Amino acid sequence: MGRLFDYVVMPLLLPFLLLWLLAARLLSLLAPILLFPLSITLNRRLVWACPFIPSIWAEKGWFQGSLMRLGFEYSYTANVVRRFLTLPLRRRVPDFYIVGFPKCGTTSMAAYLKLHPAVDGLDGLHWHETLTKESHFFSGALGRGSTSSRAAYRSYFPTVLRRWWVEAVKRCGKHLIMDATPTVACLDFCAERVARMNPDAKLVFMLRDPVSAAFSAEIMLRNLGVDLPFSFMSDAKPADPRFVETAEEVAYWEQVSALKPGDELPEDLMRRFYFTPYALLRCGRYVDRIQPFLKHFKPENIMFVEFREFCTHPERATKQVLEFVGADPQLLNFRTLPPGMAGERKGRRMHPSVHRKLVRYFQEPNLRLYSLLGRSFGWEDTEGQRVSSYITGGEGGGAVPAKPAPIQLVALGDVSGKGAETTVVSGSKARKADGRDVVIHMGASAVAPPLVDAV
Repeated sequence: MGRLFDYVVMPLLLPFLLLWLLAARLLSLLAPILLFPLSITLNRRLVWACPFIPSIWAEKGWFQGSLMRLGFEYSYTANVVRRFLTLPLRRRVPDFYIVGFPKCGTTSMAAYLKLHPAVDGLDGLHWHETLTKESHFFSGALGRGSTSSRAAYRSYFPTVLRRWWVEAVKRCGKHLIMDATPTVACLDFCAERVARMNPDAKLVFMLRDPVSAAFSAEIMLRNLGVDLPFSFMSDAKPADPRFVETAEEVAYWEQVSALKPGDELPEDLMRRFYFTPYALLRCGRYVDRIQPFLKHFKPENIMFVEFREFCTHPERATKQVLEFVGADPQLLNFRTLPPGMAGERKGRRMHPSVHRKLVRYFQEPNLRLYSLLGRSFGWEDTEGQRVSSYITGGEGGGAVPAKPAPIQLVALGDVSGKGAETTVVSGSKARKADGRDVVIHMGASAVAPPLVDAV
């Protein structure tokens, strides 16, 4: 039936489908003008989900910023309308997700994966890389109460024509689509929403030393023009409000985490998420943010990639992610891509006292993460020695995490499987496979190393 559809039915339907797509594009170009109230609503909702966007325009000055805003809002509205006019042709939700974490190389990983002829991201604004990578659907880009609609979510992704082109014409294997919104992993309520869309989806978590990731996030927002009410570049003080977990903050995020798929998101959620230090640091407690996904997804459908390893071996890491999601890694047309936001610190540095405080803050969740994954990533403890000493019980005498996680992990050192040793690991007994750093795949088949999009 599939071959009959691809090689007989689709060629017959092709002229009509192309006319449909052309008509939708032409109508969508008029939509921002003819449906001006709709344009205002759509863009307000996007700005609610991504509250840093107005700062980008303000940073450019009144004249240039106004032109940028008009161009962006026109293009965004036209794109959303075009996608909804062709919604019957958009039948699928993602096969896999890069769910997190921010400033851990997600943009670069997504860009490398899209070098594969069978992998696509969003059908977004092709001149705006982020909008072909990140939907922000689950954090309210189409509205605070529209984060569970399967039809609305389908609108983001390619049409059946793209699947036909990849599978029947180019014969590149199964067409795979992804959503690489890195904030999904930071918002606990997203796990159930993602699972309801596709309970068999593959998940990729990019991990990085959370101290570096937190500072990188601050620098990114400042470079976008955001006037943050805090900074990690100033000295740490006693009872520093940047590092105080108030009862109100804890209660607020517990309520957010408990949101059900049909619940409307709180009015102040995304501003608190992007612009408060507690939310930023909470995101870096990776082991806690991973738990909701372990509840809703099979362990064999989850993979972890460490940032430094990805930077060191981008091609090998990309191929192993491709193998994990079901694409043929041999078809990857790999080429080195520009390093994203690398080098944009502009001489700015985290204050040493803040660095020490954050290292202490993240030490305990990092140890629990190592215990869960059965492997240390070598992030440093408060004294500058490697945390691996805590895992292995080596010099330093630190405490070993109380109980290894009962999840079995498999690490493979080579995507082809030739000459690679397969190391089955559990709890604190993880080690490298074939003498090399690897990506960790939670399950019965495999994965390993690394690129750069963070400061």
